[in-house]
Amino acid sequence: MRILVIGGMHGNEPLGIAIVKLFEKKPVKNVDVVLANTLAIKANCRFVETDLNRSFPGKSTSKKYELMRAAELLSLSKKYDLVFDFHNTYCPNNDCGFVGKYVDETINTAATILGLKRIIVADYDCINKYASNCLSVEISLSSELNKPDVWYERITQLSSRTALIECLDNLEKYRFVYRITQEDKERFGLHLKKLQAFQPIDTQLAKMLRVPNPAYPIFIADKFTPYNYGGLLNKIDNSGNNTYSD
Repeated sequence: MRILVIGGMHGNEPLGIAIVKLFEKKPVKNVDVVLANTLAIKANCRFVETDLNRSFPGKSTSKKYELMRAAELLSLSKKYDLVFDFHNTYCPNNDCGFVGKYVDETINTAATILGLKRIIVADYDCINKYASNCLSVEISLSSELNKPDVWYERITQLSSRTALIECLDNLEKYRFVYRITQEDKERFGLHLKKLQAFQPIDTQLAKMLRVPNPAYPIFIADKFTPYNYGGLLNKIDNSGNNTYSD
């Protein structure tokens, strides 16, 4: 099983960069690695011109670095069975994986084998929307999983498998439905409501934000994305059906 590990999609998120460097130091058969946004990594910033993980499918002829790089990464990803794209968040208890709407079920199975308990379907222009074999792994900086050695070992074990047996019983699935703006924060006093990751907001607040209830927060006041206040999710079942009431 051929695996590609992507680090540094956002240049100031350290885990993926460290994992790539570890595989470069100790290569593993069937596992290749790539640093996604080398200019942003060098500058220790999220992106240079435009957010790389909002630039897919990209444009190979673009003069904008991130748009060109997105096209290159998408083309590269198609050569592998599994692609793991690593990210960090300052927010505690936010460990999860992101996939696209048309995700290959092999990716959901891989997520459970790697130890993730939650998967989020995203439809904005991230790599997952266009690469059905890609799992973006979001790990809190304070998490016990924020260790390159942990992922090196788990990915190495996964690479030796010839097939993945479905085991999704304990996998919680969500859909990203709303990006909370800084204006929302001020308008509704969200900074006073003590929102916690994957804990449902109250019914009245969901109604004010015009999202189906129950809705679950994620990335609240993340320092990596200060231009947004966070996001909201709805839960879905394993067949992709909604579990909320309008």
